[in-house]
Amino acid sequence: MRWPSLPQTDALPRQTLLLFVLALLASAVPPLVSAQGFFSNFFSGHHQGEQEAPPLGDAKWFNDRVEAASCTEYLCPKTLSCVSRPEQCPCPFPQQIACAYPDFEPEDGEDAASAGSRKGKAAGVVCVTGTECGQVQRLLRVGSGFKLKDLKA
Repeated sequence: MRWPSLPQTDALPRQTLLLFVLALLASAVPPLVSAQGFFSNFFSGHHQGEQEAPPLGDAKWFNDRVEAASCTEYLCPKTLSCVSRPEQCPCPFPQQIACAYPDFEPEDGEDAASAGSRKGKAAGVVCVTGTECGQVQRLLRVGSGFKLKDLKA
């Protein structure tokens, strides 16, 4: 079966239709390309100003950032945040909470039990994943008889 052929007078409308379709396709491509970038950023969680991840085992990357930091007080070693005191350092991951622990080292003339119950300034902070620090406090109390001096023997 043969297709009926159109007379030559239809050549001009065919060209016009073809040019119209090509122009329509060409105008649709740029929005598709920019939408692709939007969705890749949307789904990957990309935020403006996000730092690149350090190469594994590359101390130079970390040292460069420490040198570039302009902190006049205390520079937190894990997050490179600038704070007034070390206890104010944020945890490195948003799902973590900072739990303060007391100084269990006994002072001169003090036994280990009374050192652990001493109120006052925290000896440090440990970051844990959770919603409360009660379990951390219980674990620290169990091991409060441990002394760093015992490791040096």
